[in-house]
Amino acid sequence: MIRDLAVTRRATGRRLSVVAGAGALLLAGFVAYSESIPALGVYDGAWMLLWGTVAVAMVAPLVWRWSRQRSLAVVAAAALAGCWMPIVISALRYHIPILARLKGAWVLAGAGIVGLATPLGVACLWLAVREHRPPGE
Repeated sequence: MIRDLAVTRRATGRRLSVVAGAGALLLAGFVAYSESIPALGVYDGAWMLLWGTVAVAMVAPLVWRWSRQRSLAVVAAAALAGCWMPIVISALRYHIPILARLKGAWVLAGAGIVGLATPLGVACLWLAVREHRPPGE
């Protein structure tokens, strides 16, 4: 009876994690789309979402066999670094100060929301996909 209750709570937690992760990534996608400025060629949010996804896709196979906690930290850090990397590369490419470019993306392109929602969504989905195993099992 108690074991069934624990399994039910874990399944419920995983479902909630899927909903939260998918919601965060949908929010990031919506903000990336709605805050783009096609007339000026500004698609910062879309680039952030794409690079964050690519970074996670590159790291995930390498850390899949690690413990859930360690792999979660690496995947979330990869998503965070991947999100902000296109902004930094753009600043270096066009000889713009990095902080000015980050501030511009934050204000004009919704980079603050995309840059936080993407790693959060990836982390929630990682928790949902990776099964929790108590020590000793």
